[in-house]
Amino acid sequence: MSEIVGREEELASLHAFVSEARGGPAGLVIEGDAGIGKSTLWLAGVEHARAQGLRVLSSRPAEAERGLAHAGLGDLFDDVLDDVLPALSLPRRRALEVALLLEEASGDPVDHRALAVAVREVLQRLSEREPILIAVDDVQWLDPSSSSALVFALRRLGANRVLLLLARRLVDKPQPSELEQALGPERVQRLPVGPLSVGALHRYLRDRLGGPFARQTLLRIHERSGGNPFFALELARVLDVDLDPLEPLQVPETLEELVRARISGLPASTRDALALASALGTTSESLLEQAGVAADALDAAAVANVIERENGTIRFTHPLLSSVLYRDLGEERRSVHRRIAEIVEDPLLRARHLALSRDKPDADVARVLDDGARLAADRGAAAVAAELAEQALRLTPVDGRDERHRRALAAARAHHAAGEWTRAQTIATDLLAETEIGPWRVEGLVLLADLESADRSAAMLEEALREAASFPALQAVIHCRLAWATRFKNGSEHIRAALELAEQLEDDVLRARARAVQAILGWFAGDVKTPQDLPALAHDFATAVGGEQLVQEATLAVVNTLAPSSTRDEARAFFEREHQEWRERDEPRSARALWGLSWVEFWAGRWKIAAAHAASAHDISIQYGLEVPQDHLPIAVIAVHRGQFELAREHSERALRLAEEQFVFHPPQHMAILGLVALWTGDRSAAAEWLGKADRRAAELGWGEPSVRWWSADYAEMLLELGRIDEAVRVVDVWEADGTRIGREWVLAHVTRCRGLVAAAQEAIDQAASLLQQAVAQHEEVGDPFGRARALLGLGIVRRRARQKRAARVAISDALGGFEQLGAATWVEKARAELGSIGGRRREEGLTAAELRVAALVAEGQTNREVAAALFLGERTVASHLTHIYAKLGVRSRTELARRLQ
Repeated sequence: MSEIVGREEELASLHAFVSEARGGPAGLVIEGDAGIGKSTLWLAGVEHARAQGLRVLSSRPAEAERGLAHAGLGDLFDDVLDDVLPALSLPRRRALEVALLLEEASGDPVDHRALAVAVREVLQRLSEREPILIAVDDVQWLDPSSSSALVFALRRLGANRVLLLLARRLVDKPQPSELEQALGPERVQRLPVGPLSVGALHRYLRDRLGGPFARQTLLRIHERSGGNPFFALELARVLDVDLDPLEPLQVPETLEELVRARISGLPASTRDALALASALGTTSESLLEQAGVAADALDAAAVANVIERENGTIRFTHPLLSSVLYRDLGEERRSVHRRIAEIVEDPLLRARHLALSRDKPDADVARVLDDGARLAADRGAAAVAAELAEQALRLTPVDGRDERHRRALAAARAHHAAGEWTRAQTIATDLLAETEIGPWRVEGLVLLADLESADRSAAMLEEALREAASFPALQAVIHCRLAWATRFKNGSEHIRAALELAEQLEDDVLRARARAVQAILGWFAGDVKTPQDLPALAHDFATAVGGEQLVQEATLAVVNTLAPSSTRDEARAFFEREHQEWRERDEPRSARALWGLSWVEFWAGRWKIAAAHAASAHDISIQYGLEVPQDHLPIAVIAVHRGQFELAREHSERALRLAEEQFVFHPPQHMAILGLVALWTGDRSAAAEWLGKADRRAAELGWGEPSVRWWSADYAEMLLELGRIDEAVRVVDVWEADGTRIGREWVLAHVTRCRGLVAAAQEAIDQAASLLQQAVAQHEEVGDPFGRARALLGLGIVRRRARQKRAARVAISDALGGFEQLGAATWVEKARAELGSIGGRRREEGLTAAELRVAALVAEGQTNREVAAALFLGERTVASHLTHIYAKLGVRSRTELARRLQ
């Protein structure tokens, strides 16, 4: 690199940026006019970062490369893939390999989100080893596919040591690049690059051209160029060495004219080769030779410093040279693209250049673009797929109405997948404007419904349904969508209509989808006819209602239906199979299986495992940008039960904010969690407000399924604590009626416990004790350890009030053991406090809580195996406890132990 003159302050800022210690990603944007010296400073920053021990990932995109797929990622990761690919999970590794053309896009298409997650993981792994610098020159030309993946990654890097160095050309109204926006303004510095001083410009020209200029000539060059070094250099090249300082400076008026002047002096064969290069971007000499360019055709351009060569690669020395060349091609531009399309091997490149070679409809090229759009989508290049799909639409002959409508719909869907919702809406709206009533117009309305708020979406689906009167299959699809969109109003009517149409058409696919929606709607409504093959039907639910993220609704139905211990293993096996099947192919889908497993393990009382599953599912959802309110639900539920109140509050508050942003109803479950946080931290007023809201909202939504209202027992218990016995009885009555109607055994166990607490509040102590003993047995039968511990605690309190101290102590100790095993911190404290409130001398003083629980069950006549099963212990552990118990109490047999504890 030549010495950089006149940029001491800018270089100092670059060095400071690289050297400064930070707690997370940060960026520096070098910005200024074309030719001002941004790239020179950018290169200096790259070299300084390498010298300081940073790993540099760099890309220098050209204007012609903006429409390519993942070109920037290919540059950035060219030298690091061998280091990181083996460590990636299979879906992420495959996504990266397919995107960078290291593997064919065969089989399942690459999800562009999987690619973005892979990019994040690559950057994370690299930055854990050493600081990294992502350096992009002329960031305005970075291809959208690479940009979107990098944006996704940068937003999720947290405290990783990643620096971003960008060079960007200023335009009339400069807008921050997507990469800058990903970091946020507080983490991005700007380095404006202004004109050189007269002295610095003199040194610059002397270094480049090998000689000095007269003072007056230099001043005039500086004035005309505005201190822009590239402009000044081009001016100096065309000036007469013996220029009379008194004569006017006869030079072109603009920088582009100067660039044209330099290029026009080159041989015709060189200009022809450069035209091809300007349309290709960074290219190779071998590719140009395939286009018929002679080996020595570019020699003159290299001598004139228009291009630079390195290891067979050709790059323009300044992007202005390429831009001016390409713009000046005019009508010749299409023939240039046609020549390129004939020599490039990659089908996406060929499709793109074919599209640019045509200005009139061409059915054959449109078909090639169809294939290209599908291939781009398979490679995870959503932005390229959208561009090619729209080009296919542009080149479709006017008389091919069906093809135009099909391609308009495909283009709108491609833009939707790429996140360009506004463009998708525009294309779909244009489609509606030019089509009469028919299937294409109906599908356009259905697509637009996906882009609208919930209320507007339902209205558009209703319109689509009316226009689909002559298309029963489409009507069935729309009825399924409407059944879910209007599930709190008249969803059942739509699902009946969908089923009738599916039967008339004898269409098994439509029938399966309609039944899936019917099953999930029926489950939420508490329909006793909910089919037993719910897990199988859940597979079709997301497709039927038009949203993969909604599969959690079906998952919850499966889990809660199979929650009792008698069917829990079936649910666990189902979700474990799902996770195993998809974890190497589709991480979001495997995460939904983990979401389901978190609920299974929660009901089973394995809260630590449940929390790990819920956190993993949430992490994947966040990584893939699929966050919905339900992602936070199991984390919050488990956290509040474990006494992690801040964690529970954080996730439920986030879920409620998401619900507002995503135009969905406020989830009653998260209201209930905030109510439990308040209740179990002593704020009964806030608890009453939140739990009351949850109860009313669930009723408004028609949630007749009692298991989804799992907070009802806590709500009733809180009302009892406030002395509102009648209200508590009402809550329990409604919950019991629903539980009885559809046979939810674990709900009815909680109902029995609540009845016991109501009896205790009414001073019916014997009845309360009897009901609570019954609840303990019911909870054991359905495999609900938390419910059992709650019932035992209630039983112990009732016995204490009846002055049955030993029996109270045994029940509460047993409850304490259950809470300890679960990790229910708040309830552990409550149980210990209740134990401490029991007066009198303990005959079993000296026994640990675990030993006391074993002793109590043995004294009741249970075998070691039965005790082990009841307390979730091993038989050897029970035997060991018994040895210690005998020694501490001075007894030798079970009979003596039972007598001692009487």
